[in-house]
This record gives sequence, structure tokens and C-alpha cells, in this order.
Amino acid sequence: MRALRLQEWKSEPALVDMPEPTPGPGQVVVRIGAAGACHSDLHLMDEFGAGSMPWNPPFTLGHENAGWVHALGHGVTGLAVGQPVAVYGAWGCGVCARCRVGVDTYCENPAGGHRAVSAAGQAASRRPRT
Repeated sequence: MRALRLQEWKSEPALVDMPEPTPGPGQVVVRIGAAGACHSDLHLMDEFGAGSMPWNPPFTLGHENAGWVHALGHGVTGLAVGQPVAVYGAWGCGVCARCRVGVDTYCENPAGGHRAVSAAGQAASRRPRT
């Protein structure tokens, strides 16, 4: 699979080949059909440096993703392989008090993960950030 990756702070991203992920318990692999790189990605590329985020490069850009469930880890419920999904949660964990009232930009646990949302709009599972 290919991914647009920021290899180091304050640099241009590179399209690189990545190994296909295998889901762990409670995780979902989504085959991405479309991904958006937006203003947040530009900030990460141009303005952030070491220690400014809870993670460091290299990492994959583009947090506005939609696709299909490709593989399910043990214990995942509410999703099926082939089901269309959108990945929601650029920064938010989805479970803290701020995320639950819709202000995930002020998340109390920003490294907490992403949520897969089915085409019906139903949050079905969480996948920790890697």
C-alpha cells in the first residue's frame, strides 16, 4: 500500500510504499478509497517541530478518510468486511467529556485514537493511533 508520509518536521511529504497492516484486538484496517490532506496537514508540514505533538515523524498525513473495511481484529463488533466507512477523529479520542459534546479539537486524550464510522453514521469501533 502507498501512503503520503511526513518523514521529518518542516519538510515536504513523500509518497512511500508501506507494508499492509494486520489488525490487532479491537482494531480495524480500512482500505482507503479517498483521503484528504487539508490545512491541518499543512500546519504539520510547515509549522510544527519536535515536542509539539504527542508523536513524531514519520507518520501518515491525511486524516479525512473514507473507504471499506478490509480486515477486523479480534473482538470488533458492528462492522463487516467490505462495509463502507469514514474515519472520524483527527485529534479526538471520542470518549472524553469534550469529545462527547462535539469539541474534539479540545480533546483531553488526543493520542487516544480514531473511530471508524459506518455509512449509516454509527460509530462502530476504535482504532488506536500508530
